[in-house]
Amino acid sequence: MKRKIIIASGSESRKKLVKSIGFNFLFEKSEYKKDMTEKLSARKLAQKLALGKAQDVAQKHPNAIIIGIDSFVILDDEFLGKPHTPQEARVMLKKMSGKKHESIAGIAIIDTKNEKVVTDYETTGVWINKLTDKEIEDYVRTGEPLNKAGSYAIQKLGCILIDKIDGNYTNVLGLPVNKLYKHLIKLGVNILEEPYCKTDS
Repeated sequence: MKRKIIIASGSESRKKLVKSIGFNFLFEKSEYKKDMTEKLSARKLAQKLALGKAQDVAQKHPNAIIIGIDSFVILDDEFLGKPHTPQEARVMLKKMSGKKHESIAGIAIIDTKNEKVVTDYETTGVWINKLTDKEIEDYVRTGEPLNKAGSYAIQKLGCILIDKIDGNYTNVLGLPVNKLYKHLIKLGVNILEEPYCKTDS
């Protein structure tokens, strides 16, 4: 019998992404409390936070594959979170206008049956167009930037703002699928097989 794959997240956008790809993964929200003040590089911090999420959920499932993901946006060594007001979104988009930022995701996979742990990260460079004040205002008015890391959703209207990317696209969406696939294969888990994905047969 195939073991369950559980993503330690309560993110609705991540759930929608997984469903749209065609994966039949389970989701369980982690109660792990993030600490963004630790003096670690962005890559190491992302991995530590992802591992914390995975470990919290893993203790409840003795025979499963638990995946923790933590992602954020970095601009000129500054962490950009999720704007909660239109004004915060305006300020963030103005900072990012005409510049490259990095979308970083920490990955942690725990095989609770075999007691194996894998951590890694993925980085994607994203260039934002040089935006006019009107373009920023028009986009903010849609409401889409609120509660989105970096104030944009690349899979929705935010794609209009993107000049180019360097790296994995799904990583910018918050789920570095290619890297997850490679690590899971090494653990003997093939997510291209049922029941992990939908098939036409």
